[in-house]
Amino acid sequence: MLKRKGIAVFTLVLVAVVLTGWRMMSSQQQRHADIGENATAVTSGNNEAPVPAAMAGKKNPVADNGFSAYLMAASHLGALPASLDGTEVDGELRSDAQGNLIIGNEIRRVFDYFLATLGEEDIERIKARIALHLHQHLPAAAAQQAWDLLMRYLDYGEALATLPPHDGTVKSMHEVLVQRRDMRTAWLGQEVAEAFFAQDDAFDAYSLARVTVQQDDSLSAEEKQARQRELEIMLPREMREARERMRAPVEVAQQVEAWRAQGASEAEVRRLREQTFGSAAADRLEQLDRDRAAWDKRYADWQAERRAIEQSGLAQEDRQRALEDAMARRFSEQEQRRVQALDRIGG
Repeated sequence: MLKRKGIAVFTLVLVAVVLTGWRMMSSQQQRHADIGENATAVTSGNNEAPVPAAMAGKKNPVADNGFSAYLMAASHLGALPASLDGTEVDGELRSDAQGNLIIGNEIRRVFDYFLATLGEEDIERIKARIALHLHQHLPAAAAQQAWDLLMRYLDYGEALATLPPHDGTVKSMHEVLVQRRDMRTAWLGQEVAEAFFAQDDAFDAYSLARVTVQQDDSLSAEEKQARQRELEIMLPREMREARERMRAPVEVAQQVEAWRAQGASEAEVRRLREQTFGSAAADRLEQLDRDRAAWDKRYADWQAERRAIEQSGLAQEDRQRALEDAMARRFSEQEQRRVQALDRIGG
């Protein structure tokens, strides 16, 4: 089974856009998450779960925030979305000896694992799947606390979507980052915000520092490169390794292009790819090369036919019809959109 990684905060904004306008199915499912009211742990005999310290500053829900309703709906969900086939949930849910939720980044990863299927399923079905997962992997109190936290996480996403974008300046970027951190604390509380977004904050700070260096006209190109290397060294180890993994395909692709320009054989290209990514990935890259070459030839043939039609002397209406017929003959509907975009770029 593969472990499917969670989505980043920008996907949470996409979820928020879909959430806007959605309401719960009945008044009993309405959320009561007013910011700024003090929470108290419930120790009486009612059905409310205690609020963990990480959620202090939030009002304890009057009922169960719709958890029971979504849990009941989960019995009718059916098979998982196709994108989750062969994967495991990314993130382990934990509780303490008293049955309360232990706060950590893995909770966010669990949420994001399911939220990443938005588009394959609607948000209501996704919530039901999360409710079932919480019920199956946590004691009752901790499951309710995790559910309440999901509601706040989604509310934070809705609020995040209202933030205006920065204008590209260091000052504007810094202001947006400060606003984002403040919103996380307001909606989630300090402990949860730090647990969920510590790595995001570290990368945001790194990115802002990089832009600051890039926009510093007092530095030479060599000095900027040196400063940026220093900044990267200061990143947490996991983040440095992730950046290196992301950079590797680009660097190898550039090296392959340079080697081919110098007359390197395909066997040499194959060895480079195998050394970097392994045999299976080298196979996929070779197939990608073949697919790209085939596409380039098809597009070149289309360009030649298009020029011939445009220079044929036909009346405008007949010329347009001939172009449409030629494109339909050569490309699928999806490919036609790509061709039209390439034609606009190439003129």
